[in-house]
Parts: sequence; structure tokens; C-alpha cells
Amino acid sequence: MSISEPGMAVVESMEYVEGDSAGAVPHIDWSAVIGGAIFAAAISFVLLTFGSAIGLSIASPYHGSGVSLVGFAIGAALWFIWVEVSSFLAGGYLAGRMRRRAFDATPHESDVRDGTHGLLVWALGTLLGAFLAISGISGVASSVSSVAATASGNAQSPAMQILAARLFRTDKPPAQPIPAQTKADAAMLIADSVSNRQMNADDRTYLSNEIARDTGITPEQAQQRVDAAIADAKAAADKARKAGLILGFLTAATLLVSAAGAFFAAGLGGKHRDEGTEFLEWFPKR
Repeated sequence: MSISEPGMAVVESMEYVEGDSAGAVPHIDWSAVIGGAIFAAAISFVLLTFGSAIGLSIASPYHGSGVSLVGFAIGAALWFIWVEVSSFLAGGYLAGRMRRRAFDATPHESDVRDGTHGLLVWALGTLLGAFLAISGISGVASSVSSVAATASGNAQSPAMQILAARLFRTDKPPAQPIPAQTKADAAMLIADSVSNRQMNADDRTYLSNEIARDTGITPEQAQQRVDAAIADAKAAADKARKAGLILGFLTAATLLVSAAGAFFAAGLGGKHRDEGTEFLEWFPKR
């Protein structure tokens, strides 16, 4: 192994020696891995917080104002991808640069070990950053979860309660207040029809008669309301399914790209470590 004079870079063509010349240096430097994972999680937290602030500034609770829902979803997805990839790039580089090298392997083997440290940073950082990632997309996830509850047959979900309320809407005040249990039963029957893909004839007739009696409309009009409510519930369930698929594929693809980025960055950090690369423009001259 040939080393240059102080202040100069280490020669790239480093010869390896049999055995561990540096003593008992483990192949996995956990201190470097943990440090890189914590660094990646911290960057994720900062960028997700910054992105949330931007999202709140461009979003609006009023219909027709602010960015559209589709535009907001695309922007949030792109920002999430950028946060994950960039944070693991930084964490992987730090782990590769800080890893203690044992000169018992070829340069190629050393590069593989550096990259492996990047993968370990990615694995540990993914576990540490799971809560942060969920918090960063909580706005989208909560909407999807609310609609997904309809698809799973949850009669207590807000979406199902809204559908039940629309079934018993009337322009004339009812002779007596509509019991809460009646609306709960209606929500349960609609949720069950979504789960089973259809409502049986007896349930449809019973629900139509209840609506006609409590609202004063004709049984035919009541049946039309029931059919419309079932169609709306099925459409909401289909949207929830598609949103879940897109979110799942997006998350998986982002994590795979992040893993590749962490491997590459850790190898680059190890290369800079061996070459003694200095970033003099970042530090004051001594």
C-alpha cells in the first residue's frame, strides 16, 4: 500500500494485505451505519416538514381555489420521492466516508463493503423513517383511509353516514324525527351491499319502504335513492382501491430507488475516504 505525503490524496491503486492489518476491524461498522441512518432520518424530517409547509400554503379548503387535488397529489408524490432518495444518498455517503476500512480485501471488495453499508443505512433508515414518511403523507392517506372504510363495509365511516343522511333527505319536516338507528341500519345495508357487490331484494325493499315512510316520497323514488347510494358507494370503493394500488407501487418504487442511491453514495463516500478528497470550499482555510 502506497500513501502519499500529508495533505495529498491516497493513491487509488492500493494493494491489499492478507489478514487484518488494522487489528480487529469488523466488516460491518455499525457506528457508521447508525450514524448514516440517523442523518438520513433527520434530513427526511426536515424536508417533509418543509414540504408540508409548502403544501399548506398552496392548498385551500374551499372548492375552486388553490391548487387542484390532482396537482396537489402529483406534487406531494414527487416531493416524497425526492425526500426519500436525497436523504438516503446523504446517509449512505456519510456511512461510506466514515466506515473504518480493513486493508484485507481488494479495492473492488472494499467498494462492495462500502455499498453494503449504504444498504444497511437504507434498511435501518427505512424503519426509523417509517413514522416520518406516514406523517408526511397523512393528508392523502387519511382521505384514502376514509374512503377505504366504505369499501371494507364500515357503516360508521363518515362517507357511509353521509350517504345514509342523503337517503332520508326531505323538503318537508317529517311527522316525527327519524331515529338514529334507522340511519345506522341504512348505512350498514349499503356497506354490506358494497362488500357483497349487490343488495338482496329483501333489504332493498325494506330500505326503500323505510325511506318512503319517513320522507313522504313514493316507493319508486325511494328505490332510486337506494340505487344511487349503492352506485356512489361502489364508485368510492373503486377509487379507494386504485388509490391504494398507486400509493403501494409508488412507495415500493421509491424505496427501491433509494436503496440503489444509498449503495452508490456509500461507494462514493468510500472512494473519497480512500483518496482523501477534501472539500476545501466548504471550510475556512487554515
